[in-house]
Amino acid sequence: MPAPSQLLNDDGTASMATMILTSHHAFRRDLARFARALVSLSGSSSTPLEALRREWQWFRGALHGHHESEDTRMFPFLRADHPELAATFDRLAADHREIDPLLEQGDRAFAESVDVALASSTVASLQRLLDQHLALEEAEAIPLLRPAKQFPSPATDDEAVMYAQGFSWSLYGIAPSVVGEMMKLLPESLTSRLPDARAAFEARFIGVWGQPMRQASETSVPND
Repeated sequence: MPAPSQLLNDDGTASMATMILTSHHAFRRDLARFARALVSLSGSSSTPLEALRREWQWFRGALHGHHESEDTRMFPFLRADHPELAATFDRLAADHREIDPLLEQGDRAFAESVDVALASSTVASLQRLLDQHLALEEAEAIPLLRPAKQFPSPATDDEAVMYAQGFSWSLYGIAPSVVGEMMKLLPESLTSRLPDARAAFEARFIGVWGQPMRQASETSVPND
């Protein structure tokens, strides 16, 4: 059995677990960068405030959407097949309810005039809660997805564009060997769009945080 945070299965293949885990990597990656940027804002900062505000809105939308998808689709499906894990899914859902007020607090902190103290407190609270939440999810829920190898084809071009943007976000910082295995599971309507989407995301990432990230992670815990 792979380690809980390991992106690929033990046989070196990707699965639906890989896709969820790369999102976890992105949440941890971005929160760490928000924390660093807010420390620098207490003194002098090269991070453009407008870029930071926009990035917060993107991040909070991604995190809320991720949890909504788990609550309405993934967790009910897994709970039905694994009733013995009901307490785990209850705990994960309760964490989601704790996270939502923090996202609303972050909206206030990253408003037109950034409240550095409130933003720093919000990011630190999110890091503490997500560290526990993601660790539990990775230990008990993610292993159930490792046999799953089917990714549904987007129904429309607009949906394909949306998925490509999402994957460009979640794959940033991930080792090429992992990305290559994930590509084998994705339909051509996505893989054909990903090079441009990934280049655009890297430009956005550098524009907000100032420098690129090494593409080296093989786990859901960033190593940069």
